[in-house]
Amino acid sequence: MEPQAHFDMNLFDPGLRAILRNNCYLRSYQTDTLRTIFSAAMAGKGGRYTVTFPRQSGKNETQAQLESAVMAANLYRGGNIIKLIPTEKNQGKISSERLISVLRSANPFSGSFPQTIGRHPLTAATFKKGEIRYGSVAMRCLSAGKNAAIVGATADLLLEVDEAQIVPMDKFDREAAPMAASSNAVQVFWGTAWDDQTLLSRETRLAYRDSDRDQNKHVFTTTAAEVGKEVPEYGEFVRGQIERLGREHPAIRTQFFCEEISDLTTMFTAERIEKMKGDHEPLSAPEKDRCYVFLIDVAGSDELTPESKRANGFSDRRDATVVTICDVSLPEDKAYDTRNFGWKVVGRRLYRNVRTEILQKELFRDIDLWNPRKIIIDHSGVGAMLSDILMGKYKRKIYPVDITAANKTKMAWDFLAMVDTGRWVEYKGDDLNVLKSGFEPGREKYELLREPKLLQQMFLREARACRIEPLGTGLNVRWGVRDGIRDHSTGRILHDDLVMSAAMSVFESGNLPISKYIPEWTPPAKPYKWYDEDHGLKW
Repeated sequence: MEPQAHFDMNLFDPGLRAILRNNCYLRSYQTDTLRTIFSAAMAGKGGRYTVTFPRQSGKNETQAQLESAVMAANLYRGGNIIKLIPTEKNQGKISSERLISVLRSANPFSGSFPQTIGRHPLTAATFKKGEIRYGSVAMRCLSAGKNAAIVGATADLLLEVDEAQIVPMDKFDREAAPMAASSNAVQVFWGTAWDDQTLLSRETRLAYRDSDRDQNKHVFTTTAAEVGKEVPEYGEFVRGQIERLGREHPAIRTQFFCEEISDLTTMFTAERIEKMKGDHEPLSAPEKDRCYVFLIDVAGSDELTPESKRANGFSDRRDATVVTICDVSLPEDKAYDTRNFGWKVVGRRLYRNVRTEILQKELFRDIDLWNPRKIIIDHSGVGAMLSDILMGKYKRKIYPVDITAANKTKMAWDFLAMVDTGRWVEYKGDDLNVLKSGFEPGREKYELLREPKLLQQMFLREARACRIEPLGTGLNVRWGVRDGIRDHSTGRILHDDLVMSAAMSVFESGNLPISKYIPEWTPPAKPYKWYDEDHGLKW
């Protein structure tokens, strides 16, 4: 094959080229994106383009076909493509391997050597870490990590930003954007939606302005519904995810339907609060043939304030240790899967400013009475001491969890999924406002509180006060009740201990003995003791 003939083939429509050279039949939304951006790159007039595809819908293949077409079209003229990626270790490897695969299948002079694609001197492609050369064209993958040094590279053919919703805006503006200045190269931002404060979101807004100005398409957004029309299997998978997580789950909205989330502030909306409400009564003792789980959030080791010292050690500013008692079941029509478990709250306990020895005795008595199949407990900080104490007596029941930043993000998303799909159900509440203005619970209620209706009202008020905000990377978030927030009815400090305790249900590891038949179990016959501040333990 003459070099000129090879060059002419590379100037084909990129969608047709993918079929002829790679035997790759792209979907309509991929072809539309590929043709428009390729034409802009060949015209040399610059421009900004954003591409938002749902997860696993062919973004990497579209990127590789675009890069391959641009490199082949400039095979003899030469030039550089710069691709900015969040982390070189993962995305860079995936991007490089996909492009190498496309170049290998497209090259008519394909050889068998691992470091060289093709033997013809004009069409041979070589690659090494971070760089692929095809003829006179080079593509480099650069990390957009905080400490990565990328100043000085030049992108005269194409400047791409992969996973642009993760790449820091200041990093791009300061070090990456100038790379396209010398030749006014086309800039392409790839990714999935998140909130409206990301680089992808900002560039999409600017790309819409470019579209209005030159009447050409600059924004390419595809949803799971559109992909499902061309790939029925994809549509079935997404429907399954919606059934499991709920349509309003942030992961569904962003990763599959490319919807930016601008309403993250309120975590538990009125609709979510309503979904949690059930019609079963709370329990004072366990029922036979049921599977119970304890969820324990342990209070931190904060110091007493001068205010609390004046109140003899009592302060509503201090966190509480909370126990949420749940009846866990599996619907008959569902497969055995932790994501199908239904959680019914049947009781709560709240301990604030209670001495360790008293708290320990109270927990022992509750555990002996209810005989839970599992106890999921916060093992972070001072929680480690309490979980170790419980481990010594109830070793097989204890499931300690370290509440790291990653785990707290998991708690947020997975607990919202449980609420949205109706798998977290509260017991029947009281319409009367127990927590009203002037209400002074006193030590016997706030330090060792068992009243289910009162605790539920406290839980719902905490839930309404919970706020959630993104941390700017992936789906990571910070959530809870902000410091210093007071209940508008009582004027007391609001915490999020009750909500945190409930959210620990997401750490169920899947080995609960839930089945249609559970052997009968008779709870202890001895009556239950409670603690009174003035008189100690009482029957």
